[in-house]
Amino acid sequence: MVIKFYLTRPEVESKLRLVCIYSRKQQLKFTTEHLVHPKYWDAKNQCVKNSMLGSDELNHLLELMKLDVFKCIRELKLEGINEWADMKISLLNYLKTGSKDGASQAQFKKDLSASFISMIYEFLGAKSAEYKPETARKYKVLEAVTLEFEKYRRSKILLSDISYPLLEEFRLYLLNVRKNRNDTIYKMLAAFKCVIRWLIKNNYTVDAKALELRQTVKVKHDIVTLNEKELAKIANTKLKPHQEAIRDCFLFQVYTGQRYSDMQQLSPDQIKGKIWRFQSIKTGKDMQVPLIGWSQMAFEIGKRYNFSLPQYAQQYFNREITKICRVAKITEPVSINRYQGSSTIQIRKPKCELISSHTARRTCVSLLLEKGVPPTVVMKLTGHSSIQTMMRYERTSNEALFNALAGL
Repeated sequence: MVIKFYLTRPEVESKLRLVCIYSRKQQLKFTTEHLVHPKYWDAKNQCVKNSMLGSDELNHLLELMKLDVFKCIRELKLEGINEWADMKISLLNYLKTGSKDGASQAQFKKDLSASFISMIYEFLGAKSAEYKPETARKYKVLEAVTLEFEKYRRSKILLSDISYPLLEEFRLYLLNVRKNRNDTIYKMLAAFKCVIRWLIKNNYTVDAKALELRQTVKVKHDIVTLNEKELAKIANTKLKPHQEAIRDCFLFQVYTGQRYSDMQQLSPDQIKGKIWRFQSIKTGKDMQVPLIGWSQMAFEIGKRYNFSLPQYAQQYFNREITKICRVAKITEPVSINRYQGSSTIQIRKPKCELISSHTARRTCVSLLLEKGVPPTVVMKLTGHSSIQTMMRYERTSNEALFNALAGL
């Protein structure tokens, strides 16, 4: 058994998390009440630096906590508790209450009369340290939609109600009443099931069969990307002064392939020569973007703003980039298909109305793949963890197809 401490959010002041590592797949994580700024945390030596006020006292407390956990483990083993599942429950209870009483899992079964909505609050509270705002937002949406669902069915959803039939009722409500498309239903059910898994993990005896419900979703959706001629139009169109900065932010995304949230966190200290180093806000990954070649344009844009781009609310940014594309005459009609149940919905609009901040990232992936950059190299740039996810953005044009075949 190894016990280590980590900052829950290594980039800002946050609480220390105690992690008991029994094996690679058998770990217990417990968030303490001790706040530490990353500049004071010595991860290698597992202690607070002397430069922090009260460091000696805090280090003493952390050492005592580790010793208490090791002592608890020894006592549990003497009591015959050797299975990790039972030991984990007892350890968690000990860390929360200081007592090992009720070590068996049966004694930790929770009351199922609580409402599902209240459990979403509990879930978000438990995950607050590890979830980014973008991740937490989808559970806020789940909460709002569940409240609407409760009004529709005229009854609250209790934990005892959770079952396969209830989730199917929820799925049909999303499809037939809210008229959501299949991809939206898939995401909503995924969030619902994530809360259920957390409940099961925390010893609420909800019906695990609910997790078996599936919503089919088309893996590769129709998406809109821009070609190089359209990018040139956007770059060269005369705009109002406030729109010029928004265009620059959009093009910076195109030529780096990064998310809107990461473009907005750009700061001079992240630039080392011609390399942009940062931690992705959504995934927490350490990213490295060389601002050369294809990305040289992003370097030039960043330089004009001293590598501190203007800040915008994303909804406002998306409205303005639509207007910019309309001024640039990117207005040819475009059709995309979406799926609702077994029906196909065709959406036909001027292309400018389908452009958003995320179009920039999709465009980058599509154009780099079209230029023959290996998918694994594009993944390295964008930070995608799976090639399947990234290839949803691939949109090879007919022109590229003809050019590729002509060159063989």
